[in-house]
Amino acid sequence: MEDNQQYLFQVNLKGMISLLSEHLYSDPNTFVRELLQNGTDAVTAFKTINEAHEGAIQVYLPDAENSSMIFEDNGIGLKEDEIHQFLAVIGESSKRNAFEAKDYIGKFGIGLLSCFVVSNEIIVESRSALSDKAFRWTGKADGTYQITTLTEERPIGSKVILSPKEEYKHLFDPVVFRKNLMHYGEALPIPIYLHHAGTAEQINASGSIWLNPSATKAELLEYGRKTFNTSFLDVFPIQTEAGKVKGVAYILPYKTQFTNIQKHKTYLKRMFLSESDSRLLPKWAFFIRCVLNTDGLDATASRESLVYNSELKQAKKEIGAAIKDYLKSIGIIDKSIYQKLINVHYLHLKAIAAEDNELLQVFINDLPFETNKGMRTFRNIRELEPVIYYTPNIDDFKQVQRIAGSQGILIINAAYTFEEEILTKIQRLDATLKIEKTSPGNLLNTFHAVDTSGDETLTAFGLRVAAVLQPLNCTYSLKRFSPEDTPAIYVVSQEETTTGGTQQVSSTNPLAATLGAFAKKKKADLPVLCFNADNKLVKRMAEITDPFVFPSIIQILYVQALMLGKYPVNDKEMNLFNEALHNLVITGMENFINI
Repeated sequence: MEDNQQYLFQVNLKGMISLLSEHLYSDPNTFVRELLQNGTDAVTAFKTINEAHEGAIQVYLPDAENSSMIFEDNGIGLKEDEIHQFLAVIGESSKRNAFEAKDYIGKFGIGLLSCFVVSNEIIVESRSALSDKAFRWTGKADGTYQITTLTEERPIGSKVILSPKEEYKHLFDPVVFRKNLMHYGEALPIPIYLHHAGTAEQINASGSIWLNPSATKAELLEYGRKTFNTSFLDVFPIQTEAGKVKGVAYILPYKTQFTNIQKHKTYLKRMFLSESDSRLLPKWAFFIRCVLNTDGLDATASRESLVYNSELKQAKKEIGAAIKDYLKSIGIIDKSIYQKLINVHYLHLKAIAAEDNELLQVFINDLPFETNKGMRTFRNIRELEPVIYYTPNIDDFKQVQRIAGSQGILIINAAYTFEEEILTKIQRLDATLKIEKTSPGNLLNTFHAVDTSGDETLTAFGLRVAAVLQPLNCTYSLKRFSPEDTPAIYVVSQEETTTGGTQQVSSTNPLAATLGAFAKKKKADLPVLCFNADNKLVKRMAEITDPFVFPSIIQILYVQALMLGKYPVNDKEMNLFNEALHNLVITGMENFINI
């Protein structure tokens, strides 16, 4: 055998047709789109030699007299050699290398194969505008085809004839087929007529109002309501140089999650392409739904999405800029819509503002933030507070919100995504603001310390409390703070909060808690149980000397402080609480019996 001898691939045409027609396309209705695309491109090609040509597509559904569907266009048609080349060679397209290729929807030469999903045979009858002869091409799913010359006079254009498979006859029902024609072709610039039982209807008579520059906002909102079944807050135009994208964007009237997948309508050269955004929208635009057409981007082979290339990336940047321009101007154009936008979509606006300083300055005063005094706008916070405090940790916020409020301190919960980043940015942009990060430990330092050095009773009280808390891996502190009805608060050190302190880890990660029990901690790093010197119970406790009652009360106050601080309480701590309560009850009963 000779080395380096070349061989041709062996192609199973029947298998290839099955692969392309049944697996490339995700929906059996795709053949409707492919026929519309071929008819539209044929009309477009005819207009290159006759600008005055008025194209049209006629669809005749099966009825009592005819069991086949006929799909007819008055486009440029095919000559005999073109029929051999473009209908019989898989992957060959008359439009891919044409001078006007940018004007055509299809370029792959495989779309007609989708008809094999619903029919075992495809018949194409065509007469070219450049020939007097007409031909019939008959292709079968087994990979064979034949061509016949038609003797009768035929108009210029092409006719596709399909005999539905039994299992797909429902797709040719007038109601179903009309819906699919409208779905794919409502925005096409040439009229589409549907014929059945002697009646004819133009499917796309209403046109594509969303591409009409003269359309009013009311008309666009009504179109959006019918299309998406949603009464949107607002609508604004979108247009890009890259990819020649044009359309409208709608503002959703309800809150959405950052992970929600929104349905859009994307068209390629006015042919419906996809119900996704085809990656044209920036990731943060979860509060928007779009209807977009592109004349300059390319579709994938299945024509169900756009090719993600440099042109699409640039178009995406321009769409993002257009959305931001709308957001920056809507407050001036319409205050009521601006306020609704803030109320509904403030989380998404924060996400955008976190990456856009100009937009941050536009919205910051009206953006709401959760505080220990309820939801407040940033304008309200900056006007009333000389120093703006925040905590980036949700557990810290839960712990300090009640205590800080009683001290007259407002603290922002900046544990949500983008919040701390926004506060840090606005501090850099506005030097007049004082914005500081705080924690329970910082708050503890603002309480008034109690000098116990000259009071033997308080000194002894502190030593006894420390002895009870030592096995609990906790230290003791005595200060004055409000509210007076709070006997003690539990404060985790800042280091322990950010790295997952013993108290927090023990209830969520038993292994980590076990390992942590062997790690020695500095006294300064231990949690603090801070007693309130102004609380009536604490004052009375200093006088209690009973060796069972005193530690039981301390243990109960310890667990209570954990609960007040919103810390999770594990089984060990609940058992401690129950034992302490049991000891108090037993002691009280014994005292009662002795009386």
